[in-house]
Amino acid sequence: MRADLRLSDLKGRERTTNRLMNVKIPAHVSDAIQEVARALGASKTEVVIALLNEGLKVSQTTLKDFRPAKAPGSSARGRARRGRPAYRA
Repeated sequence: MRADLRLSDLKGRERTTNRLMNVKIPAHVSDAIQEVARALGASKTEVVIALLNEGLKVSQTTLKDFRPAKAPGSSARGRARRGRPAYRA
């Protein structure tokens, strides 16, 4: 499996290093993934990785220019750092 694996690439698979990720998903999503895997002759793992990669590509494009709004009244000077009290002048 590759980091750039897409659904269209599942015919020519190659193995790479993996990490285990245990997530809970709705049963209908698992069933849909199984159907796609069966139709493509691929494993569920390969289909999940391909879907995640495609989703990540879309989100990177969508979030390219995204800047989160600052909370009102927040500033670097007034925020407490983890384990330390806020700076007081």
